[in-house]
Amino acid sequence: MAQQTSAKRIAVNEVINLATNNLQYTINNQQIAKGTLQINTATAFAKTGVFAENEDLRPSDNKGILKVGVSQTIAWPGLYKAQKNLYGEQIKYYQANTAAIDVQIKKEVREVYYQLWYLQDKQKLFERLDSIYKSLRSAAILKVKTGDSPGLDSIAANVRMMELQAMLQQINNDVKIQQQVLMQLLNTAEAMLPLPSPLEKLTMPVTPADSLHPLLALQTQNINISNAAISIIKNENKPDFSGRFFSQRLWGASDPFTGFSVSAAFPLFGATAYRNKVKVAAADVLLQQKQLDYSKQLLNNQQLQAQQQVQRNKTMLSFYETAGLKQANEIIKASSLAYRAGEISFAEFSQFLTQAIEVQKNYLENLNAYNQSVIQYYYYINQ
Repeated sequence: MAQQTSAKRIAVNEVINLATNNLQYTINNQQIAKGTLQINTATAFAKTGVFAENEDLRPSDNKGILKVGVSQTIAWPGLYKAQKNLYGEQIKYYQANTAAIDVQIKKEVREVYYQLWYLQDKQKLFERLDSIYKSLRSAAILKVKTGDSPGLDSIAANVRMMELQAMLQQINNDVKIQQQVLMQLLNTAEAMLPLPSPLEKLTMPVTPADSLHPLLALQTQNINISNAAISIIKNENKPDFSGRFFSQRLWGASDPFTGFSVSAAFPLFGATAYRNKVKVAAADVLLQQKQLDYSKQLLNNQQLQAQQQVQRNKTMLSFYETAGLKQANEIIKASSLAYRAGEISFAEFSQFLTQAIEVQKNYLENLNAYNQSVIQYYYYINQ
């Protein structure tokens, strides 16, 4: 069809490579860039104060001593280090998230690509059937002209052809929808289609890849972030330091007063609240650990279910591969010859043809279901 013939034909591995243009990568990379810049803010001190005071007044000296200087407050040094560590752990989260995006997008691209491939083969099947009915209609018209048939066969063939045309249009619409999904995943305006070859059967890996699933790596990093947050809260409970320096030399006094002061602020009050803040942060670490345990359990169960679904789909697919397809082709060939020879009626031929096409359609549906279940399994084993 016009929309499909203008689409670019591409292999599945090429499509997966193009998926690096997906906007999720851009967003995640921006998060990493943001985090890298944020690390540089970890050692930011409080604002430097400028003060002017005259507090040394007495009845005999109403001029006092004018002091102009600067003041600075500094947090406990460990707090800056803890803050920098927290920002670093947050960057590691988004760095690990790249792998999570990889495995998710790879799964989605494969799902859409193989769905398109299935629709492509289904379309070819219906076009083949349409061609058969066109040929039969011509034969039926010839029989009417020679007086061998009252014309019912050609009417039935026409009705069947119209039905097939509607089905083909429906498939074409489904193809357009899947192409739109694929274009969104690849972040492109170019329509694409699978290679013009029969739908392939995906293979199951002999042994699963022995690697931590990216989702578990992300959750593990959440634990690291929570631990880093504990360090910040503990350092917030340490003393703050402040210092002041002044000198009348700043405005050129001939006999200037100069001085400084240093002070430390201790959390004398609210100690219980600080301890509770640490407990809350520790509880969050435990929560993240439990979430990791649950995620491991969930992924393991989902992997087993995906594996069982593959075996379930494989059982039915084996029937079509070993016997069903061969028998369907034989039925089409034998019934077509029999009808042309006048050995069976059009109604009988149509019944045989419908049975054979149904087998071929069921084969494609089962092959598609099998492939989709294998794609799910690939996701859980990080392939």
